[in-house]
Amino acid sequence: MNKAEVPIVAEKKKIDVLKTGISGFDELFAEGGIPRGNSVLVAGSAGTGKSIFCRQICYNLLSSGKKCMYVSFEESIDRIERSMLNFGWDVRGYRENGDFLIQKINPLDILRMKFGSLGGSGSATEVSYKIKPLVIPKDFHPEVIAVDSLSAIIAASITREKNYRIYLQQLFGFFEETGATSFLITETEQMPTKYSDTGIEEFLADGIIVLYNIRRGATRESAIEVLKMRYSKHEKKIFSMEITDEGIKVYPDKKVLLYEKTEK
Repeated sequence: MNKAEVPIVAEKKKIDVLKTGISGFDELFAEGGIPRGNSVLVAGSAGTGKSIFCRQICYNLLSSGKKCMYVSFEESIDRIERSMLNFGWDVRGYRENGDFLIQKINPLDILRMKFGSLGGSGSATEVSYKIKPLVIPKDFHPEVIAVDSLSAIIAASITREKNYRIYLQQLFGFFEETGATSFLITETEQMPTKYSDTGIEEFLADGIIVLYNIRRGATRESAIEVLKMRYSKHEKKIFSMEITDEGIKVYPDKKVLLYEKTEK
């Protein structure tokens, strides 16, 4: 075979990843982090640490000079800021210099604005595509957008199958256009068999991270699982997790069973 006949082998493109900075978590991915630009559901029941997980990622990125945006449909800006300070994450300076944007949005208002009425009597399709699902100031380019939570939107929506589906499709398209890596919190049952309110979210999302609070007799054990992540090789087991005074820590060397084995 002469030089001209040597087959050309395409070089595999290296995936650009976002490192969360959460102790032990990035080690669950072969590439060392979440593919940039992915939209990721952060699913779990009450008290599993979903909001802490997203706020910790924001603080870690802010500390490394990145910009982040946190959208709350439930908690006030003051409560979010104080909850972060409890872990030693003082974001006041980042807010003042414009690196960290926290928006408090009433889910009823956003649905009225987009659909004319909660009953869907307005021209839903026509109006919804003229109004962005979230507002990002001009020249503000966040590395991460966190939404807390999608469950608040569906709780406010009466016509779920019409308004909520349109809103979700537009929201995920909006995230893709921004290029930001997005984290969207959803509430589940204690031991979930589905990971979003309607199942639409699971289909649209690039990734699903599940946080567990597993009952072991009289105590509970925290755990985390990367259930799905497009464009990435990741561990497919459930790992021990701890919520400490400094935030979440993941233990990749400690696997967890959801259900204890019983003797027959």
